[in-house]
This record gives sequence, structure tokens and C-alpha cells, in this order.
Amino acid sequence: MALLLSFVVVMETQAMAQETEYQFGVRWSVNGLASSIDMQDIMLNFSGVPGHQNTMLPASQYIRNGHNEIQFYAWPVPSDQPFDEQHELRLSMEYWEPGQNPNTEAKTAFEVVIHPGLVGFKPEVVNVDDQAPLSVVASAIRWDEDYFRLEVPFNNRQPMPTWCWEEGDVLRDSDATRDSLAREYRRLYTLFEKQDNDALMDASKTMIEELALASGESEAYVRQRASFTMFFDNPGLFQLRDFPEEPMTLNLAADNRVAWLTTKGVNVPIRFMHLQEDDVSSKVRLYFIRRDGQWEICR
Repeated sequence: MALLLSFVVVMETQAMAQETEYQFGVRWSVNGLASSIDMQDIMLNFSGVPGHQNTMLPASQYIRNGHNEIQFYAWPVPSDQPFDEQHELRLSMEYWEPGQNPNTEAKTAFEVVIHPGLVGFKPEVVNVDDQAPLSVVASAIRWDEDYFRLEVPFNNRQPMPTWCWEEGDVLRDSDATRDSLAREYRRLYTLFEKQDNDALMDASKTMIEELALASGESEAYVRQRASFTMFFDNPGLFQLRDFPEEPMTLNLAADNRVAWLTTKGVNVPIRFMHLQEDDVSSKVRLYFIRRDGQWEICR
């Protein structure tokens, strides 16, 4: 009996060690530049117009055990113009305990700063927290001046769940993959036309489960936040755009396990136009994996 109890205690201790202790976020700031932030090459945010911003997004669901990478794009508009000397890019990873307010209680694991308008600039790592579960790989930070991309690799020593974007089939960059995914978009578009929010939420089951796990919120709460009823209940404000007829561009990320389609630039096939604002739309930005021969909304 003593041996059995000892075994149970060990198993329980190991299970507790696997629980996620911290939640993570990515913060970035620019002054007068357009910008985009990706993790594992999956786009989290895009702003195609110059601006001054300091933004943080939750990112636990994009972070795996071990090696990770952030791709931070920032460019002048028009893009053939040079950077100014005062242009500054700041990128950091933040962490906080469940239940804390990330806006006021988050700690900075590390921060990277660059000034791309200065001759001979180099990325500078600042505000390093040696106690943080995330550690930057400073020697591998790279600024790609051709693509206006800051690549920041980091390691995570905290145990994490295995996310859907790690588990999907490896996809081929082919017309067959693109056309198959386009058919899935069309199926979902039909649900948007029918304003069938319940069916759309059911189709987003994996995404909802993982966002709940990453945030510590209930699946019911995440489902409510992910709902499209705001668009459906306000036809005088939002109008579903026609589904594009032309062939779309296939995008792959996360070691070719995540896929999505775009039309021009970063525009997506499913969008709601804002009827009272010219050329403004809310994009339904979906990321898919293919598992067991079926497309599945991952993010």
C-alpha cells in the first residue's frame, strides 16, 4: 500500500508539473510605420497604414515547448521610401500568472529594439528577465531589409499543450491544396449567408477549446466572444461581401501545417463591409489544418 501511495503521489506531482504556470503575450510598438506581427509565420495582426501604436496580444496558443520564432514586419509607406532616423521598432514577450491583469501586471521576459533608419544599426536586446520561462536567442536575431522583417527566435522552457497547429498534416503548396481549401471556405461562406452562428461555432470547436485552454476562460465564454451575431443582428451596419470568384493565393505556415487563403495582399475571402464607413471591412481571418483528411479551423 505504501508503494502504491508513493506511486500515486509521484504521478500527481508529474501531472502538476505539466500544468501551464504562465500565460504569454507579444507586445510591439512602431512610430509612424505600417506593421504586421506573426508567430510561427501565422499572422496575428496587420496594419497597412502608418501609425503610432503600442499593442499587446495574448499569444499562449501560438507558443510551443522549446524553439519558437516571432516575425515582426514594419515598413514606411510608400515602401520605397527610406526609414527616418527616429523610426523605432520595439518587440517584447510578456508573461503573467493566470488571474492577473496582463495590462497592468505582466512582466517582460525580453525586449528587442532596432532603429532601421540609422546607419550600421544592430538589434539590441534589453529588459532581459532571467527568471522568465521565455529566453531570447540573441545571436540568431535577424533584420531582413528586403522584406522589412525582424526575426526573433526564443526558447520556452515551460511545458505547453500540443496545439492543433503542431498536429496538422504537412501540406503541399499546390493547386489541389488551394482548391480543396477554397471548397471549405465556400461551405463556411454558405453558413454566413444563412446567418447560422451555431453551425459556425460548431465548426470552430477546436479553436474554441484551445483558446479556452490558453486563456483560462470557459469554452462557453470563448464561444460567446467568437460569435458572429453582432454582424448578423446589425444588417444596417454590416454586409457580407460576395465570395471571390478568382483563384486565391494559398498561404502556408507553422512548418506547412497551417493554411489560409487570401485575395489581394492580406485580404481574406470572407469579409463584412462597414456600410457607414468607406472602404472599411471586418475580416474573418481563419487558419486551417487538415487532419484525418478533413479541414479543421485551428485559429
